[in-house]
Amino acid sequence: MRRLQFLAAVCSIAVLFISCSKSEKGAVTGSTSEAPSFIVTDISHKRIRLADYRGKVVLLEFFASWCPPCRISAPDLRAVYEKYRDKGLVVLSISIDEGPGALSAVDSFMKEFGLPFPAVLDDGEISGQYGIVSIPTSIIIDKQGAIRNRHIGMIPDMKETLSREIEALL
Repeated sequence: MRRLQFLAAVCSIAVLFISCSKSEKGAVTGSTSEAPSFIVTDISHKRIRLADYRGKVVLLEFFASWCPPCRISAPDLRAVYEKYRDKGLVVLSISIDEGPGALSAVDSFMKEFGLPFPAVLDDGEISGQYGIVSIPTSIIIDKQGAIRNRHIGMIPDMKETLSREIEALL
């Protein structure tokens, strides 16, 4: 009986690490569509309009502070940003954290991983506009405002994959 309980616990943890939601994983590339616009206030109380970044490549990273795959991918996300920020890459972290402690949790997450780009709390509007069904989800928007790449779930070789896709758009 203990062995069965242990096996069930291990399987549960594995499922949690694989994804924070039930959905298909992988990259969607090739087709383009206009990125839905939004205006939000980030966790530092600065106003962010997606339209203000027209002419730049934008990476939207949908995450949650409690999501293990999001925590694993945070250092790679920071590395990609640091590599391309001077070439015009903008990264916006969009958190789906909820509840009274959400702002504090997201702020702590950003500080813990040294993420220097803006983070916003999404009340469901932005993730709804972008059809987010799983986290992490990475969306790359080109300089003209079109969605060029979408990665659902953890990205194998995240730094290399995002670097290749971003370089093609810069």
